[in-house]
Amino acid sequence: MRLTLTLCLALLSSPVAAAAPDIGDLEDTAVDAPLPAVLPESYAAAVVGDAALNRALHALYSLNYSTGEAEAESFIAGNPDNPYGELFISGMLWWRASTELLRSVDDPALALSFDRHSRLAVVKSKRLFKAAQPRLRAEAFFVAGMSYGLRGQWRLTNRQWLKAYLDGKKAIKHLRRCVEVDPLFHDAYLGLGIFDYQSAVLPGVLRIGALLLVRGNRERGLARIRQAMEKGQFARQQAAQFLLTILMAQEKDSTGALALLRELRKDFPESVYYAGVEAAMLAASGDRQAAVGAWAAVYAQLAAEDAFDSKGWAVLCGAYADACLVPERATSAEAWIQGALNSPPPSPPPGWESALHLVRGLARDSRRHAAGAREDYNAVAADPAAPPALKRIAEACRVRPCVPERIIALNRSRQKPTP
Repeated sequence: MRLTLTLCLALLSSPVAAAAPDIGDLEDTAVDAPLPAVLPESYAAAVVGDAALNRALHALYSLNYSTGEAEAESFIAGNPDNPYGELFISGMLWWRASTELLRSVDDPALALSFDRHSRLAVVKSKRLFKAAQPRLRAEAFFVAGMSYGLRGQWRLTNRQWLKAYLDGKKAIKHLRRCVEVDPLFHDAYLGLGIFDYQSAVLPGVLRIGALLLVRGNRERGLARIRQAMEKGQFARQQAAQFLLTILMAQEKDSTGALALLRELRKDFPESVYYAGVEAAMLAASGDRQAAVGAWAAVYAQLAAEDAFDSKGWAVLCGAYADACLVPERATSAEAWIQGALNSPPPSPPPGWESALHLVRGLARDSRRHAAGAREDYNAVAADPAAPPALKRIAEACRVRPCVPERIIALNRSRQKPTP
């Protein structure tokens, strides 16, 4: 559940079709709505530790999106006045879109669901702006600010520059009001830290800060995100997830990223997504033996779930967005896979070698080495132990090269690749 910065890389290579649905504009009439008849001391307290939302997070990081969203919906149904439920599911939908590189035009139903829940998060929080209790007002400003921030990021990804600017401006305003009401509202520093960091580090076209014509502060941004991770009530895991993305993609701090990832894996030991991220980090670190074992375990888990189609992209590339397919990474992947083929794990799962050949074929195709890619796809086709899903993908790529644009388009379409 993250405000991922890696998805923004999709802007560099993915034009948005004119027919992409507009997720709409929010109105300010919600502040005039009456307060709920019964007000708790804290809405956040009902969310932290909730069993349904905990199951939702576990499903999300296992890439079981429908299950996770259903769990979050069940919380909302039982807590209709709580704006945190709407923010929670909005974050889940955003994480799904960012991990799968989906724009509004690619999955209109996802876009409309995100629009509805992020709108409701703002509506339910704005009516609490006039609550007498400072804690409730701070929570309301936090939820509104984070919801506008999510919407602004969605706009950026879909190249709706003016609307991204307007949502981003509102996000920062509400988050600042939150910490004015309660300077120790640590969760709010996640959104403020993201704004600070992105505005200082990312290229102008990729950040809301550039649209707002303000400068960020890298060090302060990192410190604020860590503050939310270490002291926050609601957003601790979300802050950790976002910090992990920063350490991997921007800071290139492999040691810090791996340490943080292993802490996250303690909370989500069954997550095939985090298992794939750790395997990739081990490969990048040069620990070939550990990386081979980790990737073999990930492959076995995907094979057991028959989930190569539904989870393959997110496991291999979800943490890197389309930067996963740049020539430099493809070249590194080829070299690593050759070593993995030469040094298999002690008891490789059936089809393991074909999985390596398939990924190497995709890497070769991504740098336009069609002849070498065909050799790998032929190896998959000839392996009786290769799972049918791998054979089908290999056959499709033998007929038509799986260059990066095609791989991304196939994942976005949710269609199985056919010749």
